[in-house]
Amino acid sequence: MMENMYNDDDRQYLQMMQENINRMSCNSSNCKAWLITIVAAMLAVGCNITDLHWWLLLTIAPILIFWYLDSFYLSLERGMRNRQREFLNKAREYYAHSVETDEMKREKLLKDYQEALYNFTPKMDEDNDLSKGFVSTMDRKFSKPILPVYGTLLIIVCFITAIVNWSSIKSFL
Repeated sequence: MMENMYNDDDRQYLQMMQENINRMSCNSSNCKAWLITIVAAMLAVGCNITDLHWWLLLTIAPILIFWYLDSFYLSLERGMRNRQREFLNKAREYYAHSVETDEMKREKLLKDYQEALYNFTPKMDEDNDLSKGFVSTMDRKFSKPILPVYGTLLIIVCFITAIVNWSSIKSFL
């Protein structure tokens, strides 16, 4: 009985929210794909130029830029998921309690439900929300899908730069 409680507006809202979540997830994946392509091209060109090996460190700039973009898209995705969860909570509460409560409570539930139905802004962290099952959107820069990719690329670029410039480093020491 609880599975079929949502009306067409609810389903449409959830579908639009899911499309936004999917788009943010795709943007995050595209950041990684573009970054790997750009870094590979810069390393290929940089290793073939004999006089300017230190310019390989310029590859760090796209890594940092895409790292920021990727974490931004992931935090938006998490915020959209939180907004979707908030809507589901308010819809369940509205459908479950709209019949058996008094008029003022029913109007408040209806108002909260309608506000949630037309709200598409990502729900970022608030102190009291994390205890209600919402996901944290902060510190996405160091999350599991982000840190291994960008941290590894950063280490690889520094390592390749050191290898290519080993004679300069050895003469400096």
